[in-house]
Amino acid sequence: MTKTGSRKLPLWGAILLFAPVLTVLYYVTGHVAGSAAVATQVLYSASSVGAVAGLVFGAFRYRGGRRRPWLLLAAGQGAMLAGDLVYYVLGLRAGEVPYPGPPDVCYLTGYLGLVAGLITLVRRRTPEWDLPSLIDAAVVAVAAALLGWVYVIEPMAAGAGGAAQAVTVAYPVMDLVLLALGVRLMLGAGTRPPAFWLLMIWLLGMLVGDTTYSVQALLGSYDGTFVDGVWICGVLCLAAAGTHPSMAEVDEPSPAAAPDATKSRLVVLGAASLVAPVVLAVQYLRGASLHVPEVDVACIVLFLLVVARMAGLVRVQRAMAITDGLTGLRTRRYLNEVLGTEAERRHRTGTPFAFLLVDVDHFKRVNDTYGHHAGDRVLVEVARRMREVVRSGDVIARYGGEEFAVLLPGVTPRRLEKVSHAIHRGVSTAPFALGDGRLIPVTVSIGGACMPRDTDAVEELTRIADQALYAAKSAGRDQVVLAG
Repeated sequence: MTKTGSRKLPLWGAILLFAPVLTVLYYVTGHVAGSAAVATQVLYSASSVGAVAGLVFGAFRYRGGRRRPWLLLAAGQGAMLAGDLVYYVLGLRAGEVPYPGPPDVCYLTGYLGLVAGLITLVRRRTPEWDLPSLIDAAVVAVAAALLGWVYVIEPMAAGAGGAAQAVTVAYPVMDLVLLALGVRLMLGAGTRPPAFWLLMIWLLGMLVGDTTYSVQALLGSYDGTFVDGVWICGVLCLAAAGTHPSMAEVDEPSPAAAPDATKSRLVVLGAASLVAPVVLAVQYLRGASLHVPEVDVACIVLFLLVVARMAGLVRVQRAMAITDGLTGLRTRRYLNEVLGTEAERRHRTGTPFAFLLVDVDHFKRVNDTYGHHAGDRVLVEVARRMREVVRSGDVIARYGGEEFAVLLPGVTPRRLEKVSHAIHRGVSTAPFALGDGRLIPVTVSIGGACMPRDTDAVEELTRIADQALYAAKSAGRDQVVLAG
């Protein structure tokens, strides 16, 4: 007789299940006790409390020393929570909350924390900024800014003055900044684990809630029925993102840019580029203000961004043709071209060069034991460690599967021995992290040859290096064998 244990619901799953329950409790309590009741405010604030606690919990549980983006998000949401509480207390005491007032200071500070957290995530996921995705996000942001200005910001600010007008404009502007960062995360490179999608759902919920609130406030029809529920569920998705174990992977640096110019991306960019003329046509048909200066500026900016995007697209396509999509290293085709160039230079000037083949030992065992995702992480980490050892002018390529190649211009046989052992130590000394706290030892076998000591033909050089690699693996792996 066998026993089957019940599977425990993870914390992030419990939070997601609690979201609709909390929303229903909030509405029922508000209907029975009134919106000013303490119980109603407690239920509304529970989502923000959960988000702050979840983000702090995840930052210290899963992130080790890389906690900054998540703690910034927690600080931003904490400031939002403080704004809700200050607004509620002032409303009880004075009956009417001044605008702008202390709650607005808290809310705008909260926006700054959220923006800082998302910027940190963007910078860590793509340290080089990934210019194509940045331009794409700018196109969408400019289109959204034009829509926001014509239909939300300008009408709301028209009836206010001084500080009230500045704060009224600041709220939708901060939402536009969050939108731009969200689009940048979606269009940029990097892994997308469950915590990433929970983060995006939170951001979408916040933007939908804020936009609906602005439109309802502009029309004088705000009742909180829909908006509060969206905010509660969205903020609890942020709490779930913080407690999900995959939040440790969200800000991992991407070794290569994401696939470029996909159909869906082109559709989004095309639609965004048409926003300015469509707004002009709609305003003309409505008999409303055409906003010619704003539309002109938007058209000019969008045109310049599209031109920059086209120029970048040509460059990116060239780079993708010679770059391995997983590791960010050069491709075998590119390496073969450089080998030919080095051979010609060797015949002209007599400059020697060396060639290494590096193979990950027992890589199939890693895939079979831990899964292909873990195998990919190992390959990416091997590539990163090799980059740290070699010179900037050396060429590292993914030669095939778990095999890498290194071209070392100007390296003599004596220098080759030092370099090959440095690469071996740099890759194999420290264990590899697979996520969830798992560490495994990974070693490599290296075979190498040098021109002109071992041969004077490129094809023969790669064959000799391959024979040396085979000798290293036959001798027990985890070692370096050099021809000659």
